[in-house]
Amino acid sequence: MIERKFIEKGIQKSEMEKFLNKTLERADYSHSDIKRTPLNTRIVIFAGRPGVVIGHAGSKINEMTNTLKNKFKIDNPQIEVKSVSDPSLDAKVVAKQIASSLERGTKHRQIVNIMLKKIIEAGAIGAEITISGKITGSRSRTEKFMRGYLKKCGNTADVHTQTEMETAVLKAGTIGVKVKLMSTMPSVLSIEKRILETAKEKEDEKKEKKPEPSKEDKDKKETEPKQDKKEEKVKAEPTKEKEEPPKTKEPEPEKNEKPKKEPETKEKTAPKTKETKDEKPKK
Repeated sequence: MIERKFIEKGIQKSEMEKFLNKTLERADYSHSDIKRTPLNTRIVIFAGRPGVVIGHAGSKINEMTNTLKNKFKIDNPQIEVKSVSDPSLDAKVVAKQIASSLERGTKHRQIVNIMLKKIIEAGAIGAEITISGKITGSRSRTEKFMRGYLKKCGNTADVHTQTEMETAVLKAGTIGVKVKLMSTMPSVLSIEKRILETAKEKEDEKKEKKPEPSKEDKDKKETEPKQDKKEEKVKAEPTKEKEEPPKTKEPEPEKNEKPKKEPETKEKTAPKTKETKDEKPKK
């Protein structure tokens, strides 16, 4: 008997979710919380656009309360409407926005890239969007788009990730949109992040604490390279010795060659007649 009650409550909740999804398609319906009390049952509806849920002067809420009372047999239902704090961090709202834009005729890649950018700018750790069906052409295929870090298995995936699905009805056929979103940081990753941040802060502090060189040290550093340059110039320029005039070497006669004879320029002179002392001129 107890098991039947739990099953009946589960079926009732699933039927209510279907009803709310159909009636609040334009309001970006996210989820609902049911709280039962002995006096009444409190139903809190979370939506991206709460004004559409309320309607003109609360007309839509009155219709919903009557249907929930008669169809689902809920005692004294009271509906409250709350806006989603950040719609780009809600997987259901994101999936509905993508599906509605696909039905209008916009390109799937353009929409997905815009939504991923919004999700990460809102502060999410990671997100994955998969689109399957006849996207372009007659054959169906699946495309995945991912950004950031996303856990896909284990307890962290069950606790920290949101998974929602929506369908877009087109002329070619239905297209499925699946959104996985990780908005909160697991404890293990948060600890690692803190360790890295503290290490960076310590390195920055060490760099700031380094003593600045005094004026005397700066002057020494400025003068030292000048002296070194002067010494290098002195070493590079060798001592200039007095240059002696180059000696002209006379060509030495070769051994095999004989010395050339000088041409005889002197003319032959006639022999002088010696005048004897005995001889005297004749009278």
